[in-house]
Amino acid sequence: MATSYSPNTITNGLILAIDAGDTNCFVSGDTTCTNLVTGNTITGANGEPGSGTHTPNTANFPAYNSINGGVFDFAGSKGMNCDEDLGTATESSICMWFYKNSSATQYFTDARNNGGQWFLSNYTEDNINWTEQLTYNFSGTYDASDSAFLNQWIHMVATSNTTESKLYLNGQLVTGGNRTSADEDFGKNFRIGTRYTTSAEWTGYMGPIYLYNRVLSAQEALEVFNAHKIRFGK
Repeated sequence: MATSYSPNTITNGLILAIDAGDTNCFVSGDTTCTNLVTGNTITGANGEPGSGTHTPNTANFPAYNSINGGVFDFAGSKGMNCDEDLGTATESSICMWFYKNSSATQYFTDARNNGGQWFLSNYTEDNINWTEQLTYNFSGTYDASDSAFLNQWIHMVATSNTTESKLYLNGQLVTGGNRTSADEDFGKNFRIGTRYTTSAEWTGYMGPIYLYNRVLSAQEALEVFNAHKIRFGK
């Protein structure tokens, strides 16, 4: 089982950790990566496997890019599939570094293969939209090409429990938009950077991605951001 993390990684409730900057997770030329928590494999998304067995598409897995210490490069539209069952949760946190270079609607994550929920960018007049229960715009009026949202590294922590959701960007809680419960059942064949049907795929980059089966506190959201902020120029 791979267990290397940033020295500041919060491990309580951690169920998935992937980082192209960690050679125990991913190196140049790989067509899969390793969940550093469980040692299980994340593969190139393919088709719509439901909760059954996924048949990987190696050509659809993001490439390695050495920028910022190593990141997942989704150029040409790519997507990941978490083949293992990540379980159900009444509380959850999704943490990721992302670099979006297109104003198109694209997926942060999607768990609908196994009864979970979608998490989109630039969808229905929101720059960030988690099942319409957590929404946020980078300006007062929606702008799909907002310069604050595109072509730069942003760290996001999205949390939810049975009553509310919270969104932290670059370590700071942001307000506005909907903040009701967006509970995530991650389940099997959880998708990163693609729809559950393998479409609307990400085209930019992603750095470290962490999933938790609990809500991170404001202090913890800041700690997760601080762990890699110098690496991503923040």
